[in-house]
Amino acid sequence: MTRLFNFSSLKPHKKHLLAFTYCLAALSPSAFADVLVDINIDKPEHHLSTISITFDPSDRQQMQLQLPVWRTGRYEILNLANGIRALSVTDSEGQHLTWSKSAKDTWLIEDVANKSVTVSYQLYANQLGKRTRHIDDSHAFLDASAVVMYSDETRDEQHSISLNVPEGWRSVSGLAFGENEHQFIAPNYDVLVDSPIETGELKHHEFTVDGREYELAIWGEGNYVEQDMVRDLKKLVQQGPAIWSDYPYERYVFMVHATSGARGATEHLNSTIIQRNRYAFNSRDDYLSFLSTASHEFVHTWNVKQYRPEGLVPYNYQAENYSNLLWLSEGSTSYFQNQLLVRADIMTVPEYLKRVSKRVNGFMRKPGRDSQSVAQTSFDKWIDEGGDYGKNHSVNIYSEGYLVSWLLDFAIIEDTKGKKSYRDVHNALSKDFALPKSFNEQDVLTILRDVTGKSYESWWQENVHGTPQPDFDKLLAKAGLKITYGKNEKVNAWTGISTKPTPGGLTVTAVEKNSPAWQSGFTTDDIIVAVDGLRMADKDLNKRLKNFAPEQTIHVSFFRRDQLMHKNITLGALPEGTLSIKLVEKPSRKQKQFFKAWTGMKFPKA
Repeated sequence: MTRLFNFSSLKPHKKHLLAFTYCLAALSPSAFADVLVDINIDKPEHHLSTISITFDPSDRQQMQLQLPVWRTGRYEILNLANGIRALSVTDSEGQHLTWSKSAKDTWLIEDVANKSVTVSYQLYANQLGKRTRHIDDSHAFLDASAVVMYSDETRDEQHSISLNVPEGWRSVSGLAFGENEHQFIAPNYDVLVDSPIETGELKHHEFTVDGREYELAIWGEGNYVEQDMVRDLKKLVQQGPAIWSDYPYERYVFMVHATSGARGATEHLNSTIIQRNRYAFNSRDDYLSFLSTASHEFVHTWNVKQYRPEGLVPYNYQAENYSNLLWLSEGSTSYFQNQLLVRADIMTVPEYLKRVSKRVNGFMRKPGRDSQSVAQTSFDKWIDEGGDYGKNHSVNIYSEGYLVSWLLDFAIIEDTKGKKSYRDVHNALSKDFALPKSFNEQDVLTILRDVTGKSYESWWQENVHGTPQPDFDKLLAKAGLKITYGKNEKVNAWTGISTKPTPGGLTVTAVEKNSPAWQSGFTTDDIIVAVDGLRMADKDLNKRLKNFAPEQTIHVSFFRRDQLMHKNITLGALPEGTLSIKLVEKPSRKQKQFFKAWTGMKFPKA
């Protein structure tokens, strides 16, 4: 069976040549492999492997090798070269060549003209949570950006990756297979670093949907049900046409780590890696969370892996790649992920609205929404602070990117009377700006004009470069929805402080900007020991606050820099119930039509 490569990240002048090369290489994968990579997992119990990379002769006098300083899907500088030791360089005769290290991620090899060069080094792989490289006695997860060095001169050349693994291990990847089950072929380095390899003691399933091949590979024990995962992933992968005109792959691999401690996921060109707590699959909410993550990464197969903003094309692996459109890459993906689950009849409409409710509540409780735009947070993603400061003074490309995508979707639906939506914008990006092209803000604005027939310049300035102030009641009413806090309209006393138990009191972990505690001058790391002169015996400050009412003033004793201090807080109020979004009882025909244009589903019956 012929396995196809995805050529989306190839440079234009190489694309047709490599397509021809692959047709021949499908018959004999090693015949045209210009870069040979051998990965010998010889000491898995110590997280060690030996990497050998052989480069064909060239006329250059010096070779510069590098290891990326970040990996795709994670916009953060990482220390990926820190696990490399015992490097040696030889030619085809076994003679050692002189090398030196010029930077943390760069090696220079001398006198290489007309010589085959083999670079070997020991690799320590124990970065499971970063989804870069991890080896133990049961598996190895290998993202090439943290494993395989490259040269600019050979970045476009075919790479053949051969694994030497313990007996009984299975190897999977979105890459094409080579001559055996532990060999893979990448048409170039860019495809290699975007196609991780999982090998080990795996639970493995193969299935076909609409002529395309899929694999599910699970490492680790947990409370998941494999058959349920396969059943629902089959439903999910059929939803591509809800947004895009075609599929960008013939084969796709879902890799799942059921583990302890590590969590998160990363999209790749032809696969995804999803990490979850081994016991976070069984309950309905946990299982939907897993499928929501799978859907997020599936959306990325188009949004980012087939079209992405200027600044990220082509990838510069040795430095930050700046863009003010990362909110569109990540936030829009978050926005679409659960819509696909609803369309696939995996998630119910009430379950979908519950998740929208969390987004609304999160935005309303994030003071940073007035301090930073989604364009600014996109550009600054590489220096994202997070924590208390981030919540009070920043937004992020995921949650606020979701919000702006939602606002844009509703604006398009309204302006076109339900004939078009934000989905049409992404389909146009996929068709008109497929890699190796890239798009910028003006390109998106042009598409918006084409889709709606009107200018979105002022909308863009207000919501992308400004700080949006949505009227959620008015927004939701368009689709026949409303916000409610339940039948209980009671309010509770509120300080704006988050705490964690500590010996002798409660340590302040966050103070919401402009909250009562903020106005009183409380800050992180204060240790609250008493309220109104009584020791803080409760491990939960909110439980203690049930003894007070909004607008009352409490006297708080606390330690700061080991000094006992006292401050008063005049309590604020928060609704006792949980914010939720519900269907209106008697929706109009217009509201029903809007709801269907938004979700693709008929307005549910009461």
